[in-house]
Amino acid sequence: MKMWDRRAKKELKTQSFDQAINSMVLKDDVKVVTVTYGNNVALYDVTTFDLLRTHSLPCVVNSASLHIDQRYFVCGGEDLYVYKVSIETGRVLESYKKHFGPVHCIRYSPDGELYASGSEMARSVCGRTVSVKHTACGSADLNNCSPSNHDFVMG
Repeated sequence: MKMWDRRAKKELKTQSFDQAINSMVLKDDVKVVTVTYGNNVALYDVTTFDLLRTHSLPCVVNSASLHIDQRYFVCGGEDLYVYKVSIETGRVLESYKKHFGPVHCIRYSPDGELYASGSEMARSVCGRTVSVKHTACGSADLNNCSPSNHDFVMG
């Protein structure tokens, strides 16, 4: 992963990973980039490129989304579960198995009240941040779930 100064067209920093990056999400409102690789979720400060936290999960993680208050994130991957994880402790606060295939994408709504996860067979699952209730919400266009790459490049 590389950090660039787009004005100067100059590479500033590089971060290597021991496994391929599965997803990156840049949250401009909190200045954090969330990276998933292997069974890890890592959070980087976008201004310094410093590692803030990294947490391991029980499966390969395909996607993660940081909550706006930066106390937890949701993620999902190969084991069909959606996890809600404390950023401070790394403890899994909640987990749900609502998909029939690997979770390929998960994102919080801008207000942090809801998150949606997408899997195979055009099925998406919506969950509330404040409760354990989940409801199926039909098919989803997973192309709209791709990570932002404004200042970061995978590879």
